[in-house]
Order: sequence, then C-alpha cells, then structure tokens
Amino acid sequence: MTRIGNLKHQWCNYESLLRAYREVRKSKSNYYTFIDFERKLAVNLERILTSLINGTYEVKPYRTFEIYDPKQRTIHAPHLEDRIAQHSLMNAIRQTIENRFISNTFACIKNRGTHQASNILLRYLKNFKGVGYFLKIDIKKFFYTIDHRILKAQVERIIKCKETTRLLFKFVNNVTGVGLPLGNVTSQLLANLALNPVDHFVKRVLRVKHYVRYMDDMVLLHSSKKFLKRCLENIEIVISGLKLQTNNKTKICRLTEGIDFVGFRTWYNCRLIRKRSLKKFLRKLKRYADVEVLQSYLAHAKHTNSYKHLILKLT
Repeated sequence: MTRIGNLKHQWCNYESLLRAYREVRKSKSNYYTFIDFERKLAVNLERILTSLINGTYEVKPYRTFEIYDPKQRTIHAPHLEDRIAQHSLMNAIRQTIENRFISNTFACIKNRGTHQASNILLRYLKNFKGVGYFLKIDIKKFFYTIDHRILKAQVERIIKCKETTRLLFKFVNNVTGVGLPLGNVTSQLLANLALNPVDHFVKRVLRVKHYVRYMDDMVLLHSSKKFLKRCLENIEIVISGLKLQTNNKTKICRLTEGIDFVGFRTWYNCRLIRKRSLKKFLRKLKRYADVEVLQSYLAHAKHTNSYKHLILKLT
C-alpha cells in the first residue's frame, strides 16, 4: 500500500482542535479543569494551534497514579491540552493506520470491541464442536516493553508526513526507548500496530484460518496439536524480532477446557463470564451502588450463559 503524506493540514487547524476538545470534554464537562479551559476556549485553542504550526509544541508532564484492575498498572494521565492535540492527531491518522490491520484484530477499533471478538471466537469454535486444540498467546508486560525504534519504523512505512510522525512520537518518547504510556489515546492505536506483523504472519505465512487477536491476547484454533506447536515456535521468532516476549499464560490446550478470552470463558456451546470478573463486579456494585455500573454489566452479561445466574445473585 502507498505511504500517506500531507496530513498536517488535517490535524493542524482550529476546527480539528475544536472537534477534539468536544470529544475530550464528553461526560467531563463539570470538571473544574474543563470549566476553566472553556472560559477562554478560543484563546486556549489558538495557543495550542500556534505552537503546532510553528513546531514549538511540547508535551506537558503527566499525572501518574497506580490502579489495581486486576493487577498493578501505572497510568500516565496527560494534560488537557495534550489530550486535545492527541485527539486531533488521531482523527487524522486513525483510519490510515487501521486500514493496515486484518479484520480479526480487535481492541480500541470502532465496531470491533470485546463482544465482536468473543462472537468471532464462538463462531470458530462451533466449527470444531469441541474437538481440537487452541493456542493462547499472551505478551509479557506488553505496553511496557514495546520498542520505540521498531514502532517508529512501522509507522513510517505507513505515514510519510514527517511533521505528523514527529508529533505522534512526542507522546511516546522517553529516556528508555521502550514502553507506551497507559493513558494516552495514541498508545492504544500504536499498541495495536506493534503486533500487526504477527497478525499478517499468522494469516499469510502460517495460513491459520481460525485466528483472533484482542490487543496482546491471541488465539489460534486447529485440529492438530502438532501444527499449533509449530505455529508457536514460528510466532515466537516473529515476536522476538519485535523485541517482545510471550509470558507464562501462553499455552496449548484442548478445546474442551474452554478458552479464557476478553472476559469470557468460551466453549462451542457455552459462554460464561469469568468468575473473577463476576466477583469484581459484585464487589464494585456493593461498594458504589451505581446504576450505570449495573446496566453496563448486565448488558455485558446478556451475551453469556451466566445471565440468569447473575440475575439470581442480584435478587
């Protein structure tokens, strides 16, 4: 595919920044930061635009904090102005990069979320009727170990507009040269891109028909365990070339054991919410008694055989 150039005019204009601000502001309009920024909205957006035009734009320090969901992660929350610049940039480049993805790559892509990923897997499993094997691949400390040099080369094979790639990597660069900050909207797209070579290798070279990926969770299905072992050996070579490693969750198992994927445990004739996900939800509901949390989770549960069991627990 042809490399795309001349993108700066798409993200470096007032209208694009205003649209980006409105996207960032959604459901956060009562926060003091937004109220204060909006008092002089035009002036603030013009200031961002001027720095983007003359090349003096610099990323402000992140606000960092830890979350435990389910394991400890460090979140880097960007400054409001950086979030606006990121959204404006993403609106210009997202589709260009996503066009290079295979159809069975999910996560942070419009109309390709957890339910769609789970539905594809369930459809594949029905072809096997419980007879066969699955290979589950997980990357060790994925976001924290993505190599910037390799990632930049991947981006530059798609985008030839230097001002666009220069701004994009302002939200990536650090002293170590590895890792993407959890909290940047740009990190989601770039993390998906980081494993794009694996997707194309699996589909084009290994010619695996039944394959699905959600971020760094990959699942391959086949009737032959021996075939999946060979696949794993070859995929690990590709992953190693990206300076990444598989972790101890990577395994080959019988389909009868069920596949733990995107929050569900799935067989060809049954799909259940993971026990730890259910416990976490009930704990959160008891603590916050939040109607929106309840509605969101019930919508999630409706896709599974756990729904009636969950309703009984709540009544």
